[in-house]
Amino acid sequence: MFFESLDIAAITAWAVEHHNSQGTVLMLVAAKEQDQVPALLQALKQKGIECFGGIFMRLISGPETFDYGCVVARLNVWRSPFMVNNLHRTDFSLDHLPQREELPKHRTLAVFADADAPHLAELFPRLYNRFGNRVQYFGGGAGILGAMTAQQKRCVFSTEQGMVDNAAVIALIDHPSTVAASHGWKKLHGPLLATRSEGNILHELNWQPAFEVYRQVVEAQIGKPLHPEDLGSRVSHGFPLGMFKKDAEDIVRLPSAVTEGGGMICIGGIRANSVVHVLQGLPKSVTKAVDQALQACKSQMASPPTCNLIVDCVTRYWFLEDLGADELVTIQQGLSQLGSAPIIGALFKGEIASDGLSSLEMLNKSVAIASFI
Repeated sequence: MFFESLDIAAITAWAVEHHNSQGTVLMLVAAKEQDQVPALLQALKQKGIECFGGIFMRLISGPETFDYGCVVARLNVWRSPFMVNNLHRTDFSLDHLPQREELPKHRTLAVFADADAPHLAELFPRLYNRFGNRVQYFGGGAGILGAMTAQQKRCVFSTEQGMVDNAAVIALIDHPSTVAASHGWKKLHGPLLATRSEGNILHELNWQPAFEVYRQVVEAQIGKPLHPEDLGSRVSHGFPLGMFKKDAEDIVRLPSAVTEGGGMICIGGIRANSVVHVLQGLPKSVTKAVDQALQACKSQMASPPTCNLIVDCVTRYWFLEDLGADELVTIQQGLSQLGSAPIIGALFKGEIASDGLSSLEMLNKSVAIASFI
């Protein structure tokens, strides 16, 4: 359901109408509505309705995107959503999360996290070590691109904890689902070795300052100088990094800024000793990834879905320009063949989509689909 504004009375009335004892409201909110979220959470809490979600630059409803309003869905959950705090520190705790054997099997763990939390990359292997293939995983990084105020940094929320930063809100969605993701970027240069990294900063590639190595590869392709301030431009969006993953696409990482020592900040981080490639994407070849994700969903679908969630990378969408909108139309057309379930989502700063059969990673530059039955 798409609301054109954060109308507290209208959204609360909708939530009350669709409420049941197992239901929780998933809410994805456009950044320009952020100031109204605390009041809305309070109104829902007074009605005994749980809610969780995040703040995003643009929302998806059907084949269109919007920079205003919010999208909502009522989903059954197993227990109330959990919040993992202190992702700006290495000693954040998962001790309050349930044990693996407690979770119902074959359900989906939804994870919405502050994409700019310095130690976010460390959350995913720890989640996987705790829950493994007991569940699937789906979600991504919340927040906006660029400089943020203290209020804007509080980009994930729940009715219990309100709006927070350096955190991830987690809920076990108690519906069968299919989850798939793809990106379509190809290897241009490498392999390289990530010889030094810390948190979300890649300091060195092949024992050299990471930006210097990256700059030389990209300049050879674009035929002009690449400056530190160019990271985040459409030029750099066409040349992300990829961490090698056996028998699968590389895990994409987008350099977003250069540090004083010549390192690069990468959303999701790159672990030390990872094998890394510089990737390249041509818009028409990148959009073919949607067909792969749709086919994967269709091949797993046993009955028509009741809700479809789309997690699309914001920098992927910008890089594709008009083809980004075409990609959403393709998703709409493909999912409509499975039934008339609503299609909602947002443009994320990093994507999470895993069937639980391999290690869990934050993706970048990808499009992910979860269809809940």
